[in-house]
Amino acid sequence: MRENKNFDYMIFFSTIFLMIFGLLNLYSVSKELFLKQVIWDGIAVFGTFFVYFTKENLIKKMIFPLYTLSILLLVSVLFFGVRIYGSVRWFRFLNVSFQPSELSKLSLVLVLSVLFLKKDIKSVLFSMVLTIIPVLLILKEPDLGMTVLHIFIWFILLVFSGITLKIILPLIGTGISMLPIFYFFVLKDYQRARILSFLNPEKYAKGAAYNVIMAKNTVGAGGIFGRGFLISPAVRGNYVPKMETDFIFSAIGEQFGFIGSLILLGLYILITIRIFSKIRYYKDDFWRMVSIGFLAVFVFHVFENIGMNIGIMPVTGIPLPFVSYGGTSTFVFGLMAGFFLKSMALADKSRKVI
Repeated sequence: MRENKNFDYMIFFSTIFLMIFGLLNLYSVSKELFLKQVIWDGIAVFGTFFVYFTKENLIKKMIFPLYTLSILLLVSVLFFGVRIYGSVRWFRFLNVSFQPSELSKLSLVLVLSVLFLKKDIKSVLFSMVLTIIPVLLILKEPDLGMTVLHIFIWFILLVFSGITLKIILPLIGTGISMLPIFYFFVLKDYQRARILSFLNPEKYAKGAAYNVIMAKNTVGAGGIFGRGFLISPAVRGNYVPKMETDFIFSAIGEQFGFIGSLILLGLYILITIRIFSKIRYYKDDFWRMVSIGFLAVFVFHVFENIGMNIGIMPVTGIPLPFVSYGGTSTFVFGLMAGFFLKSMALADKSRKVI
């Protein structure tokens, strides 16, 4: 089988190292969640190999049914989901949670990768419809981070689709002009407060900006080499809310310092460069678009999560890939890793450049 001979060990082991790094930090924050995450990491690795060994034609046949399923789940969660911190984003079965918007971002990349193969105005308009549907449903939950991510996916794939600028530029202009309407009439009060606290954190130090200020202080306290694994004060005292999910990077910064943070970033950069440098050799436009779409999701998560931990991005609840605690997120990123490996395995290795 061709894929077996072209397995990219660099991407695979970089992913495994990220999981290990995440588990180390999660162990220091919550030993109970650590045990759960070990299981989720195992399921994610299974998902990686599942995608990798699935026939290409079967993957393509599953795309539109998967998108339809994700929409049905987004609708269902509004009626049957559990409310946590004021949002209805999760199904809860026994002690296991499932977040449909995570599956939605996966299916959106796949369905847009198919649509944009036809570089015409009809496919662009249809892509807008298929993007707006999950965006409106996720806004209803509400989940600002996932909403922005879905729009970002559409924008990146549109830009890289090869569609003429005569179509792209008016759409971008229209989107920018609608931002004030989105801010004043769509966002909830607490979502606007997060944006305002990002612009003026001192004013909201005891409210919306509290988590960010504590996270920044915790990251800075780590210095160059960190304050030590399992002995760092902020980690042991749980000074930063949601340290196991949104603010896991603050635990990394305090325990392992600048050096540890640099190693983590190095792994993310290695995966990103490895994938992006091979895109021109991929089998066809579909696999190029899939890789660009999932890479956009990957980079968005990394930049947004680390950015909100160090105060350069507003808080949106976006997890850090393979490092933050989270079952659905980890599993979906495992599937994405499978698509990365599949894309590279199907690439034209006769033109390969190491």
